[in-house]
Amino acid sequence: MERGYKILEGIKVIDFSHVFQGPMCTQLLGDFGADVIKVERPGSGDWSRNWGPFINDVSLPFLGLNRNKRSLAINVKNKVAKEILLKLVKTADVLVHNFRPGIMDKLGLGYENLQALNPELIYVYSSGWGDEGPYVDSARGGHDLMARASTGLFEPIGPDKLPVPAGISADYPAGLIMGWGILLALLARNNTGKGQYVSTDLLSVAFHANTWKSAEWLNRDKITRQGTLAIIESVIQPSFKTKDGFIEISPVFSDNALRDLSVAMGLGDLSLDDRFDTIEKQLSNRTELNAILGEHFLEMTTEDWISKLETLGILCAKINSYVEAADDPQLRANKMVLETEHPRTGSFKVLGTPLRIQNCDESFRANSPPELGEHNNEIIRELGYTDDEIQEFQRIGVFG
Repeated sequence: MERGYKILEGIKVIDFSHVFQGPMCTQLLGDFGADVIKVERPGSGDWSRNWGPFINDVSLPFLGLNRNKRSLAINVKNKVAKEILLKLVKTADVLVHNFRPGIMDKLGLGYENLQALNPELIYVYSSGWGDEGPYVDSARGGHDLMARASTGLFEPIGPDKLPVPAGISADYPAGLIMGWGILLALLARNNTGKGQYVSTDLLSVAFHANTWKSAEWLNRDKITRQGTLAIIESVIQPSFKTKDGFIEISPVFSDNALRDLSVAMGLGDLSLDDRFDTIEKQLSNRTELNAILGEHFLEMTTEDWISKLETLGILCAKINSYVEAADDPQLRANKMVLETEHPRTGSFKVLGTPLRIQNCDESFRANSPPELGEHNNEIIRELGYTDDEIQEFQRIGVFG
């Protein structure tokens, strides 16, 4: 392939989405060359533009989710604006939105209408709850924390403490699933010549995120014996405090994880200790066992422990804050923290793309997130309208 090749070059995406899941999906499409046109409300735009924190009144969440896009600020309730949008849809490959059920239909931009207008259009919808069912029927509002709360992704951290949300936002994997659906639909269109309706939702994605444990939890009444890994993970706690921070321990890939860890730590083989010489004793005495390990971990720094343990085959890692992780040399080598420019903020740091495809240009493009309505005239001209017509559109409120 020649340099300059972008995998999604020539794919036009009309992006009505806002906040997190949709913008994350379309940003990845833009990273790989798609022309993403972000349709926004005049005056306010994507809600995340106003949520902050800010650099010179530019929202950092918006900056982090909207590079490589063009902004069209247009009043979708204006009759002429609707005609412009329909003309734009005729030229599009993909339309993405995450409004509440029925909103796009009320605007005349539902799937049935647009599929008739452009049979090759891939229409993508991500919601809080799904396409049908009791929550959809009641028009219930959806949100990341609601989805995590509903699917077992709150951690019960003790009888005297309230559960707290665990893991990453459900919006992130929902955005990934949206992108996966779009790519599948594009492949299907290549074979059939027809577009497709694609949908996902926060609830289903959050529930699916439990894939590793799901078969166990869904069939717990049929389990005949526990596996070694499950028991060992219940015995040895995943983290310990060190002299200067915290360390994570992965007790896997061993037929006797306690032996390997305790010997590597200089404690001798604790699996021979009569308090811990069977799995059953390790489980019943795990509080005492972890107290012994924990006291010893306090004697050295995290880096010293890692150097010692990794040499002896123990899988472990420093527990970083997000800011600390940004300086991780491997993440830097993976180009996961990059700098770009914005007219109002100057240089700022953003995440790179966690996917590398050889024989193509670098996935990351440096186009900064757009100002609200920055590309109005450019996009309208591409549809064949003249400058005089654009001035008239401004006069009659097409752009707010």
